[in-house]
Formats: sequence, C-alpha cells, structure tokens
Amino acid sequence: MLNYENRINQYLLKDDCFLQEFIAQTLHDYPNKKREWIRVLFQEAIQNPEKTSLLMYLKVDPEDEELAQMIIDGLDLVHDSIHHLFVQLLLEFTPEIILKNQKVLAGFINDQDWNIYRVLRDGSEDEVWREYMNILTRLESEDSFDMNAYLLAKKIAYTLVKKKYISKDQLLMMFEANRKEEWFQFDGYLAVYMMGLMGMKESIAQLASLLTRDDDLLLEEIAEAFITFQSDEVVDAVKVYLKDEEANIFAASIIENIKSEHAINELRKAYHQVEEDLQGNIFEAMVHQLSQTAEPEIRDYLNKTQESPLIDIDLLAYSYFKILEMVHPKLEIWKEALYKR
Repeated sequence: MLNYENRINQYLLKDDCFLQEFIAQTLHDYPNKKREWIRVLFQEAIQNPEKTSLLMYLKVDPEDEELAQMIIDGLDLVHDSIHHLFVQLLLEFTPEIILKNQKVLAGFINDQDWNIYRVLRDGSEDEVWREYMNILTRLESEDSFDMNAYLLAKKIAYTLVKKKYISKDQLLMMFEANRKEEWFQFDGYLAVYMMGLMGMKESIAQLASLLTRDDDLLLEEIAEAFITFQSDEVVDAVKVYLKDEEANIFAASIIENIKSEHAINELRKAYHQVEEDLQGNIFEAMVHQLSQTAEPEIRDYLNKTQESPLIDIDLLAYSYFKILEMVHPKLEIWKEALYKR
C-alpha cells in the first residue's frame, strides 16, 4: 500500500489543477515535506495563470536558498497584482537569505527592522536577546495585533533556538508563568513556538491541556508544535478533544497532519462518536491522511452530506478518490462542480 508521501510524489505533476491545489493545501502544515515538492508547485504557479492560487498555500523551508532564488526570478515573470504573494513568501526565509535580497525587499521592510535582521545574522548573544526583549515590548504596547511584528518576533525566537542562546529550562519557565494566567502574553506564545522547534515532547500533556483555551494564536502555536513532533503520543493526548465542540477544529487539524496508522484509526473512531455537526472536520482530516483505511467513514459522510459552509466537499472528495485511484459514481460530478466554480 502506498503511503502519504508516495501518493504525493505520484500525483504532484499530474496535469490536474484541482489535484495540485489539494496537494498544496495538504502539504501546508506537514513538516516533513520535501523541498522539491514546494519548488514544483511554485513553478506550476508561475507558469500557469490558472494555478496562481497555489501560491497562497505554499509554506517554505526557511533555509531553502534555491527556492528563494526561484521566487526572486519569478517576480519578473508574473503580473504586478500578485507580487505581494512573492514578497510574503520571501519574508518566511532566514535573516541571512532576506539580507541577501535586501534590494528586492527594500520597500517592504522598514529601516528599524533591517537593523534587527543584521543583528540576527551578525550580532552577539546579548544583542539578539536585547532585540527579543524589544520586540516583546513593541508587541505588548500595540493597540492592535501587529502580524508583521509577530512574524519578526518568531524570526528572533528561531535565531535564539538555532544558535543555542536559549535552554529548555528557560522555555519551561516562560511557558509555566503564562500557563498559570488567564491569558497568555507574547512571550508565552513564542515559548510554545520554540518548544516546537526544540522538539520538547516531554511537554505534550501540558500543551494539550490548553486546547480548550479561547485564544486562536495560542492554539495555532500549539498545533504547529504538535505537528512538528509527528508523534503518536500527540495523537493520544489530543484525541479526546475531537469530541469537544470548541477544540474539535484544532484537534482534527493536528491529528490530520500526523501521518500514522494510529492517527487514522483515532480519527475513524471519533467520527462515529461525535455529533454530526463535528463530523465535517474529522472527514476533512481523514481525507488529508490519504489512506484507504478511512474509506468507509469518508463514503458515509459523502452519502449524507451534499455541501458545507466550512469545508470544500467537492475538492476533498474528488481529490481523495482520484489520488487513491478508487471508483465513485460522483467523481465526474465533483470535477464538473469544480470547473464551474
């Protein structure tokens, strides 16, 4: 039986824009994606105008210099209206790669932040820590959430981990200080992010206990950390939240991206245990596992559900049966619906 990665390899270059869009979506949060896959999808997006939407789903390896160069070269090949998508991708790379391309990004990063990037590349441990404290102050003082500043803060956090300027004990102290409070501060969000970077699986239980918090930024960082772990321990810690109305979406997303038989089996079990209005997220998670094992539950959902405001049933159903090369009487109907859209 083909596994998830083999199926991606098999269908990545098929001349089918719907399958490629599905693949771009399913790879977005998957941490073990090959650099070549993202390069192929990027090339498809710039060579075929009907595939431009692929750019919105691409998540780059921040150290992939070859892809960074492809993005820069692609700027000259596409319409000005989508240049911002290229810039967003470039800003995901390491400070070293961003500084190499300062001329291209000059109008998108202010002088203050260029100085931060230089410190991250060349500065001492004390200088990097100073910038980290400064960005925390900046984030906490803003009247509204500044996504660009937060992404820059994650760059600084990434550097702290990469250069071994922060220890697991320090992260646990930061995390525990926030966990005791009603609301996390930005140093708490970044602690969770760094716990993921450092592979701190010993904190799985503590992180899972926060999945019912009403804090999307915290939940996104926990999900990213958990998916990075690629561990069945995470599946066991998270599966109970599949039945929770508030936590169901994040729990399904986490287990969706842990590619194991155990993850698939827990999704299948939960599908039969939850209320019907929660089954859609589990259906989507099972589809993204690309496993024949979940076919009975997937067929069951499609038999009783024609449309949903939350998930793209046509794309999910068409892609699942097409990639797994299984027969379904509605295959052409789903494809026609996608074309009409």
